[in-house]
Amino acid sequence: MSKDDMISRQLLQLARRIKQRRNFHIKDLNLTTEQGDALTYFVEHPHQTVAGFKDYQGITHQTARVIVHRMVTAGIVTLVPNPDDGRSKLVLVTSIGLAKYDQLDKHGLKTSDEIFAGFTPEEQQQFLALARRANANLERK
Repeated sequence: MSKDDMISRQLLQLARRIKQRRNFHIKDLNLTTEQGDALTYFVEHPHQTVAGFKDYQGITHQTARVIVHRMVTAGIVTLVPNPDDGRSKLVLVTSIGLAKYDQLDKHGLKTSDEIFAGFTPEEQQQFLALARRANANLERK
């Protein structure tokens, strides 16, 4: 197998193309990639704290706080007292944030449709199963 045909190389190229499209769409929404990641996290994991986002992303607390603070300033999220822990605040997505998330989601679905053009539903499921297994293999390392 030649170097250009290596599976890992093909996956890296695919990942780069997906990331480039995603970053283009995020920039089009006047978000940074970090804010796009945070928005996705807070929509898909409601009533979470900055600390939860920090742990999920594997970033420092200070970095997570800066990202969330800028999102608060932009009206994308709000902070409310955490009823379970008075020391922290919950991050809630605003209607502006939800609208941006919906646009991101639509762009993601369009990219997915383009990736899987010509694939049968069975091939799509097979690809997904193999990608999950490969990711699980690397998570164990």
